[in-house]
Amino acid sequence: MLKAVSLSVTHDGDPLVEGLDLLLGRGDRIGLVGPNGAGKTSLLRVLAGLAAPAAGHVARGPGTRVGYVAQQVPDPSSTVGAFLAGGLGEVGVVTARMRQLERELADGGGAGVLADYGRVQDRWAQLEGWTAQARLDEVRDRLDVAHLDPAAPLHRVSGGEQARLMLARVLLDRPDVLLLDEPTNHLDADGAAWLGRWLAGFGGAVLTVSHDRAFLDAAVTRVVELDGIVPRVHDYPGGGWTHYRAEKARRTQRLLLDYEAQQKALARWRSDIERTKGQALHVETTVRSGVEAPHLRRIAKKVAKKAKVRERRLERQIRSLRWIAEPRSRPALTLAFPADAAAAEGTLLAGDGLTVRRGGRVLLDGADVRVEAGDRILVTGRNGAGKSTLLHVLAGRLAPDAGVLRVGAPVELLPQTSDGLRTGVPVLEFFRSRVAVFAEDAERLLDAHLFGPEFWGAPVRTLSAGELRRLLLAVLVNLPASVLLLDEPTNHLDTDALDVVEEALRAFPGTLVTVTHDAYFAAAVGHTRRWRVENGVVREAAGAVK
Repeated sequence: MLKAVSLSVTHDGDPLVEGLDLLLGRGDRIGLVGPNGAGKTSLLRVLAGLAAPAAGHVARGPGTRVGYVAQQVPDPSSTVGAFLAGGLGEVGVVTARMRQLERELADGGGAGVLADYGRVQDRWAQLEGWTAQARLDEVRDRLDVAHLDPAAPLHRVSGGEQARLMLARVLLDRPDVLLLDEPTNHLDADGAAWLGRWLAGFGGAVLTVSHDRAFLDAAVTRVVELDGIVPRVHDYPGGGWTHYRAEKARRTQRLLLDYEAQQKALARWRSDIERTKGQALHVETTVRSGVEAPHLRRIAKKVAKKAKVRERRLERQIRSLRWIAEPRSRPALTLAFPADAAAAEGTLLAGDGLTVRRGGRVLLDGADVRVEAGDRILVTGRNGAGKSTLLHVLAGRLAPDAGVLRVGAPVELLPQTSDGLRTGVPVLEFFRSRVAVFAEDAERLLDAHLFGPEFWGAPVRTLSAGELRRLLLAVLVNLPASVLLLDEPTNHLDTDALDVVEEALRAFPGTLVTVTHDAYFAAAVGHTRRWRVENGVVREAAGAVK
């Protein structure tokens, strides 16, 4: 259905992928993993036909339709209705034009308008336009976005609802191949589980970029990796995330053992040569000392010749053998919260009767919440239930329409989306605008978070979604907060970064309130309380989360 032949992808001249051969057939389920910045999104865009490869080509089977779901909506100012209608392709454009001409005719349009209407109506009939609304209604219902107001701007709906809308738009085109870039970002646990089940029944091919470990275990049967070290794909057939991690560990261990054995053999050969050279030098020294012994001179020449022969033999072996390169790894991310984060005591956040209304909807309806020092609270609920709204209210970034919030300690929020952050401000300036430090200290801190000198002058809008997420984390850990409000903290982070974040949060001595759909993350960090946001109310769920 889709084939990549000798494909190479670059970014600003740097090779990301070289010589990739990939075949996607009906029923294939492939997960593409790797660190942020390795080139996964760039590769997906080339496969989707949205960007040109540096070399090689992509071929599609006859009649194959490819659907591409990006990480974020392209235009947050667009309306829900207009965004979905764009997924209908030509029939959507023709339908919109026909409705416009109908209004003009109702206003007394002349013969020219009537002629245009006839031509547009003929095209609409050829495209079976009467099925468009039925398809639209079906997809809206299936993806649980039918309740959204078509006139609502995309930036007004939740991140999870945006994710569902992007998938709905692609499904309207009835694709045979799905290319998904972090499809579970912003989805709630129910939504991620639903997507895994839906993909299992999808008849076409799926290639998905994801760092959602539970989703990869449930949805894919083969993993390919871009490790960000060498520009080639590593293939791990036969399973999902758990299989890939175990097999990668085995491969790495075998490679390391083979490399160590090779280096030991090489050291032995070179030691043997040096020993032979030493023997020759010793005999030559003895001869030069004045000892008249022609046979010693002959022995010295033979020993020296033997050393040269052995040295040339080793050089030929080095040239002829495929030597194993030393295993490399990417620089490790560091993340450590300040030790004074636990200084606060007692009730740190208290909300009484919190009410928020947006676009005719009541997101919070008289909610009462208490956050005590040392709490680790997991917040759950369906997409659009008001989880992000609750966190923004607790962080003081959104004033409630009614109710009172009392704050007893410094609070910081890691937002779910990057709306409003993609500006032309340089990375170093952005960091210093949030963290009050001298320039040299900011450079040192950024470097520890894998933002070297090449990033400091780059505009924030040029960062990938994962890099922007790491930048926000770098800001967060350098602020003296006693309470951290984390809204889907795993979104856009690669698995290596997730390991570091999980370890840092386990050691965080302060208070956590976390919204996450990632069951692996929730279990790794640990929580002592659970809130369920539903119908505008925040309820304490029974049972602690370990």
